[in-house]
Amino acid sequence: MQKSKGVAFFGVAIIVLGVYNLIGIGNYRQFALMFKGLSNLVSISAYVFTILYGVCGIYCGIKILRLEDWARRAIIWLTVVSVISGLGLNRPVMSNFREMLFSGQLGVEPDMMSPVYRYAIAFTALVTLFEMSVIFFFTRPGVVKQFRPESS
Repeated sequence: MQKSKGVAFFGVAIIVLGVYNLIGIGNYRQFALMFKGLSNLVSISAYVFTILYGVCGIYCGIKILRLEDWARRAIIWLTVVSVISGLGLNRPVMSNFREMLFSGQLGVEPDMMSPVYRYAIAFTALVTLFEMSVIFFFTRPGVVKQFRPESS
């Protein structure tokens, strides 16, 4: 079966998100600042998951473009974990980000602090919506059929 434009779009978008995760993660010390007030186990787990999600996103995105069903299933599970953990962690992380931003630790000009914070919230919401659309899209029967060879 031929790959739909939707599969091609999501495959490329998953690769881009994977690259973004790997480029944007920074070192652990910087990452852990966003998890202040949470246990070290949570921040280490989130850091490892973000790296894993980035690497797997790139690899699974490539394999999704080749219509490999295991990659479709893997990205669904990784995305489910990301959405669930994000729903639990976004509030404290955004609170820590806001505190760091408005304290001047991030070096943002005072007149840009509110727009930067609003952008961070909007970007987080967009990524969450994208991840939820990945789950929805790759579980639709017509899409699943593209990944499964015709049985004779």
